[in-house]
Amino acid sequence: MTGLTSLFRKTLFGYIGVIILAFAALSVALTVEIRHVLVQQRWTALNRQAVELLPYLQSNQPQTNDASFKQLVAYDEMVDNTKVNILLLEGSNAAVEAKELARFLIDRSAIRNVRALRRVLSGQRVQFVGVFGTVDRATTVTVGVPITQNGRVVGALFLRSAVKGLQLRQIARITFLIALFVMVFSIGVIYAITRRFAGPLGRVTRAVQAFGQGRLHERIPVDGDDEVARLAETFNDMADRLERLEAMRKDLIADVSHELRTPLTSVRGFIQGILDGVIPPEMHRTYLETAYKELQRLNAVLNTMLDLSAIETGHIQLQMASVSWPSVVSDVRDRVQVRMDEKGLVWRESHSHNDITVWADADRLTQVLFNLVDNAIRHTAAGEIAVVSTVVNHQLQVQVSDTGEGIPPDVLPHIWERFYTGGGGKTAGQHRTGLGLTITKLLVERMGGRIDVVSTVGKGTTFTLRLPVLDDGMRSQG
Repeated sequence: MTGLTSLFRKTLFGYIGVIILAFAALSVALTVEIRHVLVQQRWTALNRQAVELLPYLQSNQPQTNDASFKQLVAYDEMVDNTKVNILLLEGSNAAVEAKELARFLIDRSAIRNVRALRRVLSGQRVQFVGVFGTVDRATTVTVGVPITQNGRVVGALFLRSAVKGLQLRQIARITFLIALFVMVFSIGVIYAITRRFAGPLGRVTRAVQAFGQGRLHERIPVDGDDEVARLAETFNDMADRLERLEAMRKDLIADVSHELRTPLTSVRGFIQGILDGVIPPEMHRTYLETAYKELQRLNAVLNTMLDLSAIETGHIQLQMASVSWPSVVSDVRDRVQVRMDEKGLVWRESHSHNDITVWADADRLTQVLFNLVDNAIRHTAAGEIAVVSTVVNHQLQVQVSDTGEGIPPDVLPHIWERFYTGGGGKTAGQHRTGLGLTITKLLVERMGGRIDVVSTVGKGTTFTLRLPVLDDGMRSQG
């Protein structure tokens, strides 16, 4: 769980870090943009005020003593917090109104932005944000326009407004508070989403740990229909299969242990009896034949398990060649005829063609058909075993049918699984490992075919085997 907690923290803190950086950048960008908009608006207002004041300063008879001029200046100062500064050059007619302009006049030496002053006195209009005066060093939004009389620059009019008057701090504070609120809300949402994402992973981790400790009954609750829910479903399916496989493995160990212990005990007893002289010499052959049969059965069990291991690991090498299918059926029929006679079963066989040839491993193909027929005989008490062969769409289709007990619907999906013996389907005297059908399916698929099964309880079972019929292309490979 520590690793998952670490993943949760890393994911959450990563999202939080991105959100904080994003909102910090957004706040700065908003503040700068708002400041730019406000400065532009202020420049527009100052330019408008300059246009209104210039006519009073540029006439041949300056009217700075006019009531309208005074009202304009007073209004601008009071409403827009505008400061008016006038620089007069020698020869300006406005100098005669110096008394009236005294509180607005400014010397060259008092202007800090010399470059802006030069541009205005050269007849250009300027606007800038920065320190204007050498005495008052506050940052201001400034507009400067030349005062002209008779086509000659005789002075400069500067209109200024303090930057702090734009209420940038309040705007920045409001922007920050809004960003903080949205950020906290976003972090809450991200926390909930991350928690919801990490929770199921935590349950998966705990379930995997439980599996590692042998608790195969552990399952993950499935909630929703997203990728995590599908992961939980997949895990639960895997858990069901593993639990079932583990149960089969235990049953197999019990069955194999019993099958090994009983005959080995018998064989050891027979040999011990012969060595100790307990068994009379005339009975030696009988007991040795019985011991030999037991060893043969043990050898068959071990060979079956080795075959399965070899097929699954890919170590088995199939000797692919052209194989006469009717001869395979004939071989299997001869091998099971005695058992069928003992049970009174009827063999029925039919082929759509007498010369059907398939591309397969002859020995393994015989093993496949033998396993299917052997399985049919074991589960059929009376009736018949039928092998019907036809060629459909360049494929050999073989139906191996019986009239036996059938397979229950809940058992049918599991008959191909390793070690599955069908529970109560085992009969006395029959020794099975549950590997025959597993090996059959694997061999058929390795030879390029497939196998299916249908069954009805009380009526019988039909296995359908499909294999590619030999064509010229396969013949050239052979």
